[in-house]
Amino acid sequence: MRFLSTIIDALAAFVQRNPLMVLLLFVLALFAPALVKGIAVFILYALMGIVLLPVVLALLLRWRLGRMRREMEEQFRGFRPGGDPFSGASDDPFAGAQRGGREGDVKVHRTPDAPGKRVASDVGDYVEFEETGKR
Repeated sequence: MRFLSTIIDALAAFVQRNPLMVLLLFVLALFAPALVKGIAVFILYALMGIVLLPVVLALLLRWRLGRMRREMEEQFRGFRPGGDPFSGASDDPFAGAQRGGREGDVKVHRTPDAPGKRVASDVGDYVEFEETGKR
């Protein structure tokens, strides 16, 4: 019962603060009910948008973060289930056999040669110096 009396008191206070607005709404309700219905529907949709938009955005953010987390876990694992990303080894005892080599074999891969000098050889001066031994 107290809830209803609070609502009625709030409506009475609104009428006292905004008598011209209430009179305008009353006249519109009498002479143009379709317009009042349109205004009420607009206000209803605006309020629903204000309430539902944060909920939808929160759900979308949660879904996106979950998808990113799964992608990062797959990338971190190196697409090996049960693999330890820090040691480079996995729980599979036959993981070395999958690479095509025996345990203990060393393979040296040649890397491309170092690029040439970026600065021409005639740039710069040679300065001769001599150490004096004083400190």
